[in-house]
Amino acid sequence: MNRPHRITLNDIARACGVSRSTVSLVLRGSPLVHANTRQQVEAEMRRQGYVYNRAAATLRQRVSTAVALVINDLSNPFFADFAAGVDEVLGAKGYVTLLGSSNESRTKQRQVLGSLMEHNPVGIILSPAETSSVDEIELVIGKETPLLVFNRQLVETQPSGFSYDFLGLGNRAGVRAATEYLLSIGHRHIAFYGGHADSSSCRERRAGYQDALRASGIEVKAEWLIETTPTRLDARAQADALLALEPAATAAVCYNDAVALGLMLGLTQLGRHPGNDFAVIGFDDIPEAAVGIPPLSTMNADPRARGRQAAELLLQRVSDPLQMERRSVIVDVQLIERESTSPLVAAPAEMAASPPG
Repeated sequence: MNRPHRITLNDIARACGVSRSTVSLVLRGSPLVHANTRQQVEAEMRRQGYVYNRAAATLRQRVSTAVALVINDLSNPFFADFAAGVDEVLGAKGYVTLLGSSNESRTKQRQVLGSLMEHNPVGIILSPAETSSVDEIELVIGKETPLLVFNRQLVETQPSGFSYDFLGLGNRAGVRAATEYLLSIGHRHIAFYGGHADSSSCRERRAGYQDALRASGIEVKAEWLIETTPTRLDARAQADALLALEPAATAAVCYNDAVALGLMLGLTQLGRHPGNDFAVIGFDDIPEAAVGIPPLSTMNADPRARGRQAAELLLQRVSDPLQMERRSVIVDVQLIERESTSPLVAAPAEMAASPPG
């Protein structure tokens, strides 16, 4: 004999086209839910005959000490170190880290967030997949769950009542400093290598590169902005694109360290010598950067410290979710000079004869 299907919050949410969290807020009488939405949800509950199990809900709320952490690319050592920093703080304060990865897929990101929401986390730290929007995140987690977004801004097409905190890196200023450093050691034919223009962090880093070139009177050319996926393998595979530029590039500012390390492998396979006849600088300062061949110059973002900072910011919001204003914290990055960026070697006459750009 088949048991009758028990109506769940997910059934109500699906029928109303809202998130499970929104239905939960209606049940709790939260003032954060719009009156029209409340009426729609309550009407659907009556129609489906939903019975609220208050005892089970109370038990879930009492035992929840979990924080959800969703990363866009766990294969990147930067995010592995970031996650370790998050877990370090959460563990010390009695919280459990629920870890998920979207692998740069917005569809998978929605699925992972939805699954983690079933564990009733007290808050979420999200490094979003490229082009993730405010609307799609709100639809999954609702407005009440505290959210800290890291590194990439969510796309917001229109004003929204969805509120979250943001922790980011000084992308534009950092890459401007990296490019200025290459200019200061004699390079003029400098490419920006890696990343996708759809990513807000990539756009900001490209802007910093362009700022430095323009300030030095060097023309910014679209073909010198070379896109790759932000991974070591793709960066290695497309290294020949740099050597095909006219005039040939002598240096590259890379989207991140994974790209920079991949590029150095690719250049070596093509007979070039990074740090000798081609300068490469990265962004992040992952642990492997210091032991690369050659050791990689980079912009230090201290990923483990950023993880600890993200956890602290989220827990502050969890402790006082409604009173604090929305926060946007941008952390400066610092240049680390290593052997991958030796000065350009050229005769004075050659330097004088070589026009900028």
